[in-house]
Amino acid sequence: MKRRLLRLFSIILLAVPALTGCGYSLAGYSENNGEARYKKVLLYGSKSDLLYQELYIRLRAAGVELLQEKTPDAVTIILSGSRVKRSLSAVDSRSQELQYNMQSATSYSFVLPDGRVIAKKSKFNRTILNKGVEALAGANEQRLLINEMKQQTVDEIFINFMRLR
Repeated sequence: MKRRLLRLFSIILLAVPALTGCGYSLAGYSENNGEARYKKVLLYGSKSDLLYQELYIRLRAAGVELLQEKTPDAVTIILSGSRVKRSLSAVDSRSQELQYNMQSATSYSFVLPDGRVIAKKSKFNRTILNKGVEALAGANEQRLLINEMKQQTVDEIFINFMRLR
């Protein structure tokens, strides 16, 4: 038993350098050590939108210079459409519960300095249970879920920006 365990442990120890030597890396690992390749960004979107504001803060925290007008070496991020749709998915008349399906969809694109356009779409779904007697709590929960989905969208946009080559 000890011999099998020692053999397994030694195989694992030998496999790690072999995998890293052949270029294998974990998902999300980047060669740029967490720094963006592009240091200048022109951000288009509604400045009053939470999505725009959160992305603006995230980009500034990463050391990216946010521009007011286009320059030849800048990436343009266009937040073209963000919507949240709520649809009723189930009704329980006995307990007066309503189940809603909330869907958040955001379209955005990157315009690179060489003219390439990378269009993306981000979608998230959430299910919420709402009782008639707890309508105010349900409305607050919906607002929190919408903000959570927007935050996830910002995370996705930021990760995709950091991966641009």
